[in-house]
Amino acid sequence: MDYIFYRVYRAYNKKGESAKFLSLLYMTMVFAFLFYPFALFLCELLRNPCHGNDGYLFSIYLLIALIYSYLRFFPSKKILLINQKFNGNRYNHKIPDWYFFLILPLSIVWGVAAYSLLVKFLIKPFALRGVIYNLL
Repeated sequence: MDYIFYRVYRAYNKKGESAKFLSLLYMTMVFAFLFYPFALFLCELLRNPCHGNDGYLFSIYLLIALIYSYLRFFPSKKILLINQKFNGNRYNHKIPDWYFFLILPLSIVWGVAAYSLLVKFLIKPFALRGVIYNLL
């Protein structure tokens, strides 16, 4: 993940964009979609019958992903350490920067597909929707 951040940060820097902020948001979305099936599985377990708490649960999940990315990638000292670590990497010249921007669409496909499979083969057959909410 650090190398992905490094390459995205470097690509945004080359274009003259706000690399620190945009790289943080990019990594937040990658984390959010990679762990999307697990988070939404927990949301399914906590779902109330009227679906009134879905927005709150999903907002909390996205906030956790943003805070994690912020703590991991936003401090200038961390960015400097990551840049020093990967500055001389041999893959920097072999792999084009645009390849690293394919990671987000791939993580979206992974997240949606895995969540769909969880719903189809685990949540619906075993009637797990709202189990924890009903226990509380």
